[in-house]
Amino acid sequence: MKRFLNILFSFCLSILIIAGAVRFTMEFRELYYFDIDYLNIPSFTGMSREDIVLNYDYLIDYNLRCDDSEFKMPTLKSSPKGKIHFEEVRNIFQNVNKVLFIFFVISIIGIFVSFKNRNIKILSLTSKVLLVIPLVLSIPIILNFEKSFIVFHKLLFENDYWIFDPNLDPVINMLPEEFFFHSGIMIIILILLSSGIIYSIYRILNKNKFY
Repeated sequence: MKRFLNILFSFCLSILIIAGAVRFTMEFRELYYFDIDYLNIPSFTGMSREDIVLNYDYLIDYNLRCDDSEFKMPTLKSSPKGKIHFEEVRNIFQNVNKVLFIFFVISIIGIFVSFKNRNIKILSLTSKVLLVIPLVLSIPIILNFEKSFIVFHKLLFENDYWIFDPNLDPVINMLPEEFFFHSGIMIIILILLSSGIIYSIYRILNKNKFY
């Protein structure tokens, strides 16, 4: 029973941290602001930096909202299929929020129960899971990011509305693949850092005979 609980709570804590890394990266707008200049996005969008920031901020705010408001970019037009796609993206992030809440509650219970019983194995297992998952995910990203990007969208969406026509949905020009690559790298780094921090806590507690 103890082994089962360790695995269950470690799994839940791992999912919580991974979902948290995704959410944090999404909200970390500074990464995109950096890429505006680094990738020279104004040059192939024909937009000013101010307009790009305005429309990107709208995208993030739209995905974070829980209401069912219509998707309408501040200064860019959108096709019916484009609007449906971003509605689907918003639904995905709303599901991420639900996952965060559910696994947060379970993880808190798991940590409380484990520490109450002076069992820190949950930390060791979690650190290992968080080490393996990003390493496995990084392989296809490094080998062929473009193909991985396509497979990722095919898994998440049941249609091809994510394939934009720049003439109908110019927003796609604002979102180069390199930016999503940078976002993926940031998520992996956050997960690895979390793994290192959790393992360090485990070592400290283990050193002080907290078990």
